[in-house]
Amino acid sequence: MKIKNESNRLAKECIVTALIELMKVREYNSISITDITRKAGVSRMAYYRNYTSKEDILNKYMEEVGISIHERIVKLNSREELFDYYRALFQQLGEYRDLGITAYRAHLGELILNNISKNMALTFPPEKDSPRARYRHLYLAGAFYNVFIEWLKAGRQEDIDEMARLCCELSCDGCHIPRKEVASNE
Repeated sequence: MKIKNESNRLAKECIVTALIELMKVREYNSISITDITRKAGVSRMAYYRNYTSKEDILNKYMEEVGISIHERIVKLNSREELFDYYRALFQQLGEYRDLGITAYRAHLGELILNNISKNMALTFPPEKDSPRARYRHLYLAGAFYNVFIEWLKAGRQEDIDEMARLCCELSCDGCHIPRKEVASNE
């Protein structure tokens, strides 16, 4: 059974790698299942045992990356949770820059954003029935996604600590927002 699990893990890894490599040189919509299995060196049966579509390959892979980031943050158990979270995101997602940039170029940004949103809610569970917390997660995920993609497109010029600090500063909770003075008709 252990050999079968290892074989299945290896097949999945080859399929993900094949799809990402193909996405670097071809339009996403023109890549077929046959192209993926041929490049991965696996059978169609191995493909369908693990995935239902190209989107499923990317989605499951991004979920695995998100869980890995979540586990890393939980192990840190830090007072600087948001900084450490952003740092882990930049570090780990930066390691998967090929996936991020190729998925973005294939117009699959929503897939990345959805996974960032799910991961953020997993790592920092919102209070039940709190619209503010739910919207804050969505806001932070969207902001992070845009900053992250821009960082990738610019060639990752800033280091991960600098990017984590920047995201913390930009996403400060309870920032003072000046209120407009209400003019009275007196």
